Amino acid sequence: MTPVPRLSVRPLVAAALAGVLVVGCGGEPTPAPAQPTAQTAGQLPTAAPLEPDESQTLIFGHPDDATKLDPADVTDGESLLVTLHLYEGLTRYKPGTTEPEPSLATAWTTSDDGLEWTFTLREGVTFHDGTAFDADAVVWNFNRWFDEAHRQHFENWDFEYWPSMFQGFKDQDSDEDGEADSVFVSAEAVDATTVKLTLSRPNAPLLQTLAMSNFAFSSPAAVEKAGASYGTPDGDPVEAGTGPYMLEEWVPKDQITVAAYPDYWGDPPATPTIVFRVIPDGTARFLALQSGEIDGMNQVNPEDIATAEGDPNVKVVLEPANNVGYLGFNQAQEPWDNLDCRMAVAQAIDKQSIVDTLYAGDAEAAKEMMPPGLWGYNTSITDHPFDMVAAKASLDKCLATESMPDPVLFYVPPVQRFYFPKPKELGEIVQAALSGLGINSEIQSPDWGSVYLPDVRNGKAHLFLLGWGGDNGDPDNFLCVFFCGGSADFNGDAEGNPLPPDPELNELLRRAATLSTQAEREPLYQEANQMVHDGVLAVPIVHRSPPLIFRSNVEGYVSSPIQTILTHVSKN
Repeated sequence: MTPVPRLSVRPLVAAALAGVLVVGCGGEPTPAPAQPTAQTAGQLPTAAPLEPDESQTLIFGHPDDATKLDPADVTDGESLLVTLHLYEGLTRYKPGTTEPEPSLATAWTTSDDGLEWTFTLREGVTFHDGTAFDADAVVWNFNRWFDEAHRQHFENWDFEYWPSMFQGFKDQDSDEDGEADSVFVSAEAVDATTVKLTLSRPNAPLLQTLAMSNFAFSSPAAVEKAGASYGTPDGDPVEAGTGPYMLEEWVPKDQITVAAYPDYWGDPPATPTIVFRVIPDGTARFLALQSGEIDGMNQVNPEDIATAEGDPNVKVVLEPANNVGYLGFNQAQEPWDNLDCRMAVAQAIDKQSIVDTLYAGDAEAAKEMMPPGLWGYNTSITDHPFDMVAAKASLDKCLATESMPDPVLFYVPPVQRFYFPKPKELGEIVQAALSGLGINSEIQSPDWGSVYLPDVRNGKAHLFLLGWGGDNGDPDNFLCVFFCGGSADFNGDAEGNPLPPDPELNELLRRAATLSTQAEREPLYQEANQMVHDGVLAVPIVHRSPPLIFRSNVEGYVSSPIQTILTHVSKN
């Protein structure tokens, strides 16, 4: 097959996100898809160990190991790449889109006020440890995520996506009106196959949120047995989801092997075994692909794309650019609570030069903290221009009342990200821009999973490079994740507890999520984008169409704006 041709970023993401579902409050159930046909002989591997067979094993290379295989407590792409194949939630996304469809729930209804959602569960489903999936298991998982006092909501586990998407844990109240922060109130088992979720206020993207891999279900028995080692390679953990694959082996910093689950409720995966192999260096990954040592890879060096497009033995797939890479400020760290200091940095960064230098025609300079193809994007915004004279004037205005730390602590990713294929070089470019303003910065690049992400999320960095890939096709998943105070990377109190960087923006975003239709919500997100731009709450740098490369004999991969799923991929 010939490589996929390069396309501009804007049409790619616009087409991929066109299928986003806007949730209304109706009383009619969403119909379930047709049940899978009976499995025919030879489609599903037996429970016996698989014999080594290259044709039955897909090897996918990526730059770093998973941090944990409990999807409720991870945000990094390396972990989610694996957990997407092991776990399932109530809903899932139609392949290649952000539109939710039934998964472990076969149908649902909503109350007229949008506060009660009743889900009918799929019958005959088991977790990988052999225990039954039922309403009690669903309620147990929701309670574990929601209630910090739950026995299996382990100490020092962040469950970061929960407050990002549901705005708070149980009994949290940061508002003067005394109302609970959380959108979620409770989960109730009506009977063995029916669950009712109660909300404190309507939540338009709920079905899309529930399709996110972070809200997929683990076996209560497996979590209780493993304790705090669940999802880690420590001790003897049993990762027990309901997905098409189950964990077979985890060799830390080397590879994770997953094998087809013999009792899976749906169609068996196209390839019985997948190996997620860690190859940190991008050039080494590409050479391994060219030699046939691996079958696919992500986190591609820009300089390798042109080579790949000229190689008949491999093919390039560009994912839609549903992402943003950005420079963040922590307003809890002085002087970044001062608009003029933030503006100075924004004016000192030449985004177009960064895109031209570090990317291979698969990216565009960003002006907003969400991608252009997602509804709610504000086309009327004109970006802050690159202008060192104006930048120095803004900094002088700031420093008339503020003092600059010496050095400024600047976190730069130690590993490639799909939005930052050359993080070291990008960090040096930004550091040079800061130096041009007279700001002395110290780059730190600690271990990604164990130090970098926790430090940034806990507000320890002054400035940081980070990015976000959309999870559910809704603008709430970008703007509220960033600016509703779910983590302390943009702001925090004296004790390091997360705070929104702009209370007015926070209120606007929370209100936008309660409205029922896209027509009602879209102007609010456009206004929110304007507020982020005017307040320089961050400096969006780039939107990228992330490339994947496969061997030419690999078939069946569906390009997606949100997930890399290999379940339907096979080798000829």
